[in-house]
Amino acid sequence: MKKISLILVLFFTSSQLAFSQTETCDCKTDLDFLVEKIKAMPSFKKQIKGKKAIEFETTYTRLANKMKQNVLIEDCYKMLLQQMVIVNDVHASLNFNKTLISKEDLKDTLKLNVFKASDAFKKHPKTKQNLNDLETKLSKKSTQDFEGIYNYGENLTIGIYKQNDSDTFVGVVLKSHLKQWDAGQIIIYANQTNGIKYNLYYYDPITRSPGFVKSISFENGRLWMYKKENSFNNEELPIKNQSDWEFKQLTPDTQYLYFGNFSSFSKANKTAFKAFYAKTKKVLTAKNVIVDLRSNRGGNSKLSDPFLKLLKKKNVYILTNCFTGSNGEQFTLKLKALKNATHLGQTTRGIIAYGMNYGYNYNTPSGNFNITPTDMDFNEYLAYEGKGVTPEIALDYSKDWLEQTLAIIKNTSN
Repeated sequence: MKKISLILVLFFTSSQLAFSQTETCDCKTDLDFLVEKIKAMPSFKKQIKGKKAIEFETTYTRLANKMKQNVLIEDCYKMLLQQMVIVNDVHASLNFNKTLISKEDLKDTLKLNVFKASDAFKKHPKTKQNLNDLETKLSKKSTQDFEGIYNYGENLTIGIYKQNDSDTFVGVVLKSHLKQWDAGQIIIYANQTNGIKYNLYYYDPITRSPGFVKSISFENGRLWMYKKENSFNNEELPIKNQSDWEFKQLTPDTQYLYFGNFSSFSKANKTAFKAFYAKTKKVLTAKNVIVDLRSNRGGNSKLSDPFLKLLKKKNVYILTNCFTGSNGEQFTLKLKALKNATHLGQTTRGIIAYGMNYGYNYNTPSGNFNITPTDMDFNEYLAYEGKGVTPEIALDYSKDWLEQTLAIIKNTSN
């Protein structure tokens, strides 16, 4: 069993129960249902062979032996995740169906007080560390250190530190302006997977429901929705209020294309694509083109790949960030294969080798969990799954990325 699997087993079997102290489910039936769906995925068929197949079956047997009797719901969720993460497939997900408290209930003082008097709140895992000492210690960490103090907007201040004798990092609430959280309660568990990438077992800041998200980058003092106190520069993100399809003339020699997504599910987006492609075909005359794929949510190659022909003879400068995913990453690699292409910015998400054509999802027999399996195979990109595509040129987070790219283009031309 590889190191990451050992880490996950250690975490999932040692962390405390948060969702319910009494409610149980038939976890073995859910496990069998989950395994059936996993085995139908292209990612399973491509990856789970030889030693990985032995690991998958050994994990199943070990977990099934723990499920001979009904299991507490969140314990079940954690065990199901152990089985699922053996397959390297970031698109595939398992979600927790229940919520501890809804957004509407938070507005009701009586319901909020009932929740705060419940076992789910009072027995939620807490740190044993002295919060003042922990905050003092973490305040000395640099922006580049994974440990440190993070903010969830203006609502929560969170301290992330490494658990003793463990590869798991813990995120604990230091200060809260949300009534559903108390200082000292744990909100995140993080495990490093590949370089800057982490898997996060978390509790939703609003509803407090458990969740699991894979291949999250730690860079620029940012970990997903959490931002370090001493890092407020956000130039890795695209300009706010920008449409998903945008063209600009930046200089006489340089034009700009922004693609927010390539989704074909929306009729409106397909219509926008057709109009934008027709326009671009007419006006794309500059020798330099910046292709901005920051926070591109992916989609269908039928909406991305037609632009390859238009860009084939251009000097192409590709911008990506850690939220560039799926077909946005595939398009990045296709652009990089062009003769005169340069990739700048930040490593992409790493959710690239598989996908969902039909978007089917299924509730497990207990009704407590929902699995979204993958049904599309882009296994040629497996080397980037869970890792992302790394640019040749990393850009400065404290300065505008378009301005930096224009300066690079000018220097190259000179």
